[in-house]
Amino acid sequence: MCFHCVIITDPVLGTQLLRSKVVDKMRFVYSFLDPFLGGTNLLTGHTDEHWKAVRKSVAPAFSAGNMRGAFEHVVEHTMALVDYPKEGGPKKVHNIDNLLLRESMDVIGQFGFQKEMNALRSLRTGNAAETEAVTSLLGSTHEIESRIQEVYRWYRLWKADVRVGWGMLGRFQAIVRGLLAHMKAGQPEPGSFADLLLKAKDPKTGKRLCDDQMFPEIAALFFAGIDTTGHTGTFLLYTISQHPEVEAKIMAELDSLELAITPQRPSPRPLTYADLPKLAYLQATIKEVLRMYPPVGIGQLSVSYSHDITLAGRLHIPAGTIIWVPHHAIQNVSFNWDDANKFKPERWLTTGTEYAVPEKLPLPRKWYNDWESAATNGATGNGAGGTDVDESGNSKRPKRYFPFAEGPRNCVGQSLAKVSLVATAATLMQHFTFKLADEMGGPEGVRKSEHYTLVIGLGNGMSMHAIPRPGVM
Repeated sequence: MCFHCVIITDPVLGTQLLRSKVVDKMRFVYSFLDPFLGGTNLLTGHTDEHWKAVRKSVAPAFSAGNMRGAFEHVVEHTMALVDYPKEGGPKKVHNIDNLLLRESMDVIGQFGFQKEMNALRSLRTGNAAETEAVTSLLGSTHEIESRIQEVYRWYRLWKADVRVGWGMLGRFQAIVRGLLAHMKAGQPEPGSFADLLLKAKDPKTGKRLCDDQMFPEIAALFFAGIDTTGHTGTFLLYTISQHPEVEAKIMAELDSLELAITPQRPSPRPLTYADLPKLAYLQATIKEVLRMYPPVGIGQLSVSYSHDITLAGRLHIPAGTIIWVPHHAIQNVSFNWDDANKFKPERWLTTGTEYAVPEKLPLPRKWYNDWESAATNGATGNGAGGTDVDESGNSKRPKRYFPFAEGPRNCVGQSLAKVSLVATAATLMQHFTFKLADEMGGPEGVRKSEHYTLVIGLGNGMSMHAIPRPGVM
């Protein structure tokens, strides 16, 4: 089987494509996730009437109002995480990636389903089922990634690692079935993901979704929310550990808000939801990590099934052609960014950094005439063939940064991810300075362990020392 593919790393063309009304997910490419997630869902399905109905139903779960409650859950579970490295002392090596994945699982379980997952607590209690929850998620992800590279892997049951992979998938799906039973048996919190999913209706029948339709949505939320947020938090702590000048600025910011733990202030005031927008430098640091390590670095693979499309009035793409917008490439190439390979949180202290810079655009200037004319005159442009592109809102400004995707298929839970990353990082930085363990082999060893497949992650986690700050008790 052979496909034609166009790869786009130009921010103007990429933004036009991602905001297009006529392109859709390339289902063949994403179908390998079906055995893992139990069917099509908001992450992998076509942008059809069913997808739109479910998206519209559950999106309010991630509203600004609900984020206040999410913040409380994040702080609660991050404080539970703090206890583990605090008890171990500065010499103990911790797999920070595994701890942050467990925290993410606990947060999503409580926020979305009002269920205690006990992923962190199980490290103490030894409850096998709860302890293996994160292992099952990671193992299932690894199995699916292996199937991408080995097409017929799924039926080679004579191989021990294939049987282990099937077992991981089974255990992960058992967790999802448990969540589905929990939300149907109880009274979900009004406005929560579970509550809204239970009320969602199938546009074809007008009836509420059946179990087989709800199961993949629950699985997708867990996979997309836990794996990506946990790994991003890991890269954040690692990157800060490699840049003491950045850590010093973060601590100065926390201290200015009376949030830093010091010998003179061993019990600072509690972090509040209102503090999050005040942590400007920490937020800039997180944005820079998301630039260098976008959670879904592979990006989006799309196709126009219905008709040909034209980008910038010049790039003609026939119907049926795969169009790949690799997030990691766009966010790390030199023609989109100054010092693209350098970690520079300060770049995000300037308003509008996420937008493309005209002077740096890589193609001949005439390719951008339509966009520049529309941006200057405030007119509706036709850069992607008139009605092919959604011109509402701020869509005429092309982006060079979209870690949570862009357009109608952007991440529905990105507000939760942003709150989680800021609140978790602030709480952990209050208590510890992190140091890469020798066994990681330094930055070069970390680089070798990075993998860029389904999500950006690490082959064997991230081993670090968590050194308590002076004043931490």
